[in-house]
Amino acid sequence: AVVSTQSGHYGRDIEKAEKEDIDNYKCVIEDCCSGNKEEITVEILVPEETCQDVYGVGHVVFGATWVFRNWTAAIADCESKGLELALPKNEEENAQLQRDLQASFETHPNAAKFAHENWCWIAATDEETEDTWLAVKDNEPLTYFNWDKKQPDNKDLPLLQKGKNQNIVGNSNLARTQNVAGIHRGTGMWDDSFVHYKRPYACLCPTD
Repeated sequence: AVVSTQSGHYGRDIEKAEKEDIDNYKCVIEDCCSGNKEEITVEILVPEETCQDVYGVGHVVFGATWVFRNWTAAIADCESKGLELALPKNEEENAQLQRDLQASFETHPNAAKFAHENWCWIAATDEETEDTWLAVKDNEPLTYFNWDKKQPDNKDLPLLQKGKNQNIVGNSNLARTQNVAGIHRGTGMWDDSFVHYKRPYACLCPTD
C-alpha cells in the first residue's frame, strides 16, 4: 500500500504514517508479467471518538464529526450515539462551539479534507413557519441567534437543480428553500442552508 500525503510525498510504511497521511491511501496493483499497473485510491477514516480527547483536541463541550452528511442525517447520527446535534443557546455557548470546532479541525485526522468546508450543521430549522426558527430537540422558538450579515435570506434552490434535488429529498419544502441552519467554524456566524447539502457537524457531549 502507498500512503498519499498532503505534501504529495508517497511512502510504503503504513505504520509510519502521520495524521495528515490518513486522508487517503493509494493501492497499486502490478502485474508481474506484463508490468501493467492499476492504482486505486481508498479513503481511510479513523474512529471519530467525538467527545474523547484521543487526538489532542483537549476537553470539549461539543464533539465534531468530520464526515459529510446532510442535515437530517447529522441529527440522526448524533441521536444514534445518545447525543444531540449542537445548538448554541447563548453567546458563550456559541463561542464554545466555535472553539471546539476549530480545535478539532486542527487536530483530528479526519478533518484534513475539510479545509475548504467552513460550515457545520446546527440543530435549528424554520421548516414549519418561515422566519420562526425552532430548536430540533423540543420544537421551541430560539431565543438566541448569531446570523451573519444579511442572513437568513431563505434563498430558493436554483431552477436547474430543483428536479435533481427533489429526487433526493422528496417534494418537501425543505428541498426548495433554505430552512435549516449552519455555523461558520471560523467566525461563529450562522447561515441558513438547504437540508440536502452535506457538511460536518458537532454533537453536544455528555456532561457526566
